[in-house]
Amino acid sequence: MDFDPTPYNIGLGLKNWLSLVGIIAGLGILLGLVGSFASAGGGGGGLFSNGISSFFKELASISPRRVWALASLTLKEAWRRKALLVFVVFAVLLMFAGWFLTDSNDRSDLQINVHITFMLTTISWLILPVVMFLSCWGIPEDIRIRSLHTVVTKPARRVEVVLGRMLGFSIMSTVILLLMGTVGYIWIERQAPKDLDQGKFLTCRVPVYGGLFFLDRQGMPTSQGLNVGDPWLYRSFVEGNSRCRAVWMFNEVTPEKLGNELRLESRFEAFRTIKGSADTIQQGLEAQYTLVKNMREEAFSSFGVGAGLREVAEALRAGDFQSAAELLDAAAERMQSSPADFPQVDCQQVAISCAVQVVPVLRNFKDADLGDVADAFLVFGDAANSVKTGDAASYSELSRACASLAETVRKRADDMFESMPKLEVPLEPFRVSEYHEGDDFITYPRKLKYVADYEGTARFLAKVVSGISEAGKLADGGELSSGLVDELSENHGVSPVNAELVFDVVKSEIDAGTLKVDGNKVEIADGSSWLRLFDRLVREEKLISRDTAGWEMEADIFDDLTVNDYLRVEVACLNDQMFIGMARADLFLRLPDRSFLAGFSKALLNIGLMLSLVIVLGVTASCVVKGPVSFFFTLTIFVIGQFFHQLMLKIVAGSQEGGGMVESAMLIFQHRNPSVGIDANEGTEAVVKGLDWGVNGILKIASNIIPDFSTFSEASAYIENGFDVPWSTSVLPAIMTFVGFLIPCVIIGAACLKFRELEAK
Repeated sequence: MDFDPTPYNIGLGLKNWLSLVGIIAGLGILLGLVGSFASAGGGGGGLFSNGISSFFKELASISPRRVWALASLTLKEAWRRKALLVFVVFAVLLMFAGWFLTDSNDRSDLQINVHITFMLTTISWLILPVVMFLSCWGIPEDIRIRSLHTVVTKPARRVEVVLGRMLGFSIMSTVILLLMGTVGYIWIERQAPKDLDQGKFLTCRVPVYGGLFFLDRQGMPTSQGLNVGDPWLYRSFVEGNSRCRAVWMFNEVTPEKLGNELRLESRFEAFRTIKGSADTIQQGLEAQYTLVKNMREEAFSSFGVGAGLREVAEALRAGDFQSAAELLDAAAERMQSSPADFPQVDCQQVAISCAVQVVPVLRNFKDADLGDVADAFLVFGDAANSVKTGDAASYSELSRACASLAETVRKRADDMFESMPKLEVPLEPFRVSEYHEGDDFITYPRKLKYVADYEGTARFLAKVVSGISEAGKLADGGELSSGLVDELSENHGVSPVNAELVFDVVKSEIDAGTLKVDGNKVEIADGSSWLRLFDRLVREEKLISRDTAGWEMEADIFDDLTVNDYLRVEVACLNDQMFIGMARADLFLRLPDRSFLAGFSKALLNIGLMLSLVIVLGVTASCVVKGPVSFFFTLTIFVIGQFFHQLMLKIVAGSQEGGGMVESAMLIFQHRNPSVGIDANEGTEAVVKGLDWGVNGILKIASNIIPDFSTFSEASAYIENGFDVPWSTSVLPAIMTFVGFLIPCVIIGAACLKFRELEAK
């Protein structure tokens, strides 16, 4: 998918709506006063106040029974005008559409997408002209044949006439829409290719998108990946066989939400520097997911900005805190002797990293109190933020803070290593093809088997062996218990050969005096932690697996790999000299699918809201002008709102390439590229900018008054691509747009009809 959905901000939308309606109401009152005084002179004020009071009395005394009676009359009128004949045209189209829409050689997923697109487009564009004609010609035609006179002489008020017309035409369009939607749904299922797996294609996927950032060739975080020269900068790329990664952070990763499995779906782009053979092109590039829980990465990934502290950051991220302390001491000395190694801009970036990343992570630990370490980093960050280029005193303060940080890190090195684990679970590689056959969708079970690295092996063995010791099963009669092998293999999933290896290594450490037996327990002689002991043993290669499969472990996605319900997924390209492109929406967690009927119904709801809004605009316009003018006015509003509203917003925001309308016209006339600009002197450029400023002001007003009809068509885009229509990003904006225009249109239409001359001219 090439869209990045954003939830609708109902609070901001309501605020903007109130401000806009308030401005329009103020202008309306001002114009009404001016017109009253112009027509009645000094008595215009009383005339205006009487008109306003009587109008609001009508609004307050609306009768639902009279509105419904007028709506019923509107329905009968639509029936007499053969409005439902549009359904006959629809049926004829369906009878023959299947012959021409798809070819039997097309992919099944593309065939079904074509059928859905055709159905929703046909429904929209067949009903649209019908409701536009009826709503725009209804009231003017009543005035022409004088049938409205018999209504307004009754107790029915003119606001009720407007509401009755809107309600009646909306009910008519809804009935037609439901008929077409029901037949269309049945037709889509019948037209689905025979080989189509409807559970895979004819469904509504529910995606959960995460935040995306990248790691560069040095493993440092960055907001963008590599640029391979693609003019469309939607995707950033990661380099194959390097430290480059695309990193997604998914929130609310819980078994209640996802079930007992992890479903990842992707749509990456393959980019080759070497084409290779036809077979390798068909197979695609090799990529790999890695599920990562790395608290050191979370804390220190952006600490090493600039060359001065990069080695310190690498040591912190690797968990070698003693070396990090030594490097900090060396950096403190260089801050005094060579302050140019720590430029002001790098120091400010380090200060931001300490305040925003390092300190919050260190304060968030529940199992260990690292508050003093967090305080030391905070002091260091404050000192870095105060550094001024050429100011020796500020560098002296930074040096003292750095030395103090080094001392704190050295003192708490074991606690930090114990509390900040790194767990990486690489998943099976998959292929990213240049010629996609559908989306890449992989399901992973909740419990994953993986081969542990050095640190994973050390942490696992330290946890298991220390637990056995606490249970009094590690020693027996002053010696290492012979049941350790059975305990490891039967209760902790260790292979028999590796269980014997652990027994031999632990026994050798007891013989060497590193471990001592105390009753039924075994303790470390120097009082250090079990993790430090096994970390040393692993790095000394005394615990190299005797099993050819390695140290196989099991990790629970939700219990072992998430932090505060956040899951980190890293994506790498495994092929040298190749690249894989990724955008935020290219990877998502797939929740349990919803039925196609549910998504199809939401798309129909949005279409119904669009038709109802067209009716509201048409009836409102018909209260002011005659039928032909009202029709062309409503048609113009619809065309601009459907096809040009986003363009207006881009021009107003200044993000449209080529500048404003006047500047773009001059660029076209001069045959010049937008990146070069117009060929004009300063005076001409000032005139052009002034004209564009005025045009942009008009466009800004128009973009706020003209409804964005593309909001209603977004639901169709979701369902056409096999996704469920999200409530917050598609349905809710459509509802709020309709309601937001309905209220002022009813008031404007009723006010215009109240003061309009009903005699036909």
